[in-house]
Amino acid sequence: MKEKFKSLTQSLTNVFTTIGETAYKTGMPICFFIDEIQCMKSTELGSLIAALHRTNQLGYPVLIVGAGLPKIYKMLSDEKSYSERLFLYKEIGSLNEIQSKSAIEIPAEMLGVSYSKEAVEKIITLTKGYPFFIQQMCQIVYNNVSGKKITENDVNNNISEFFKTLDNGFFKVRYERCAESDKKFIFAMVKCGELPCTISNIAKNLQKNINQISTTRAQLINKGIIFSVRYKELDFTVPEFDEYIKRLDEYKQWNEEQNS
Repeated sequence: MKEKFKSLTQSLTNVFTTIGETAYKTGMPICFFIDEIQCMKSTELGSLIAALHRTNQLGYPVLIVGAGLPKIYKMLSDEKSYSERLFLYKEIGSLNEIQSKSAIEIPAEMLGVSYSKEAVEKIITLTKGYPFFIQQMCQIVYNNVSGKKITENDVNNNISEFFKTLDNGFFKVRYERCAESDKKFIFAMVKCGELPCTISNIAKNLQKNINQISTTRAQLINKGIIFSVRYKELDFTVPEFDEYIKRLDEYKQWNEEQNS
């Protein structure tokens, strides 16, 4: 494994320094964009960091823009301690009210459609500013409304389809990646009532001690289902996932059994 890692690191470093030298001579910076960077294997991430570090030492204009879940902070630090100096970190969450308003209205204007003020406010409230949710809600409303002015009633009439679409796709895909122990952990998080919740409360809801659930916690973080908000506090990586869980018969049955 060590030899394979050294080979990958050397190969990637050679590639980066070669294109970096060309970029330097031509005055044309090179940038790589990597989405879901937390899915990279440890050896791959380590090799990538080492190659970028060497390129940076040589002063070549090669950059990497990576997007990933919060656990990427720890992943980078675990691989190379100097990665903290190599990268700039920027946390990107849900859109604020002004950004959400633009995301709703500008694409519609290009299609000759407008929203009432109440409709925009309703969509922002429903989606909590999460970009994909805004996109999904607006697409459903646009497809189901024939007029050029979308009202709050138009939004209200499509709420059920909006959540049904998320439940059958966006949420379901994440939920079905979970093992049975993962699901119980998720149920215990939802039962806390308010998120983020402490690991101690989750353990209490599972009637176990913290050490007994640490492995499941790590698995769910690796799967991108949950993340650490603050010390010993956890939340789901996407909004409204707890409400989806509450709608599941599986959760309702588990909750009844816990309360009996």
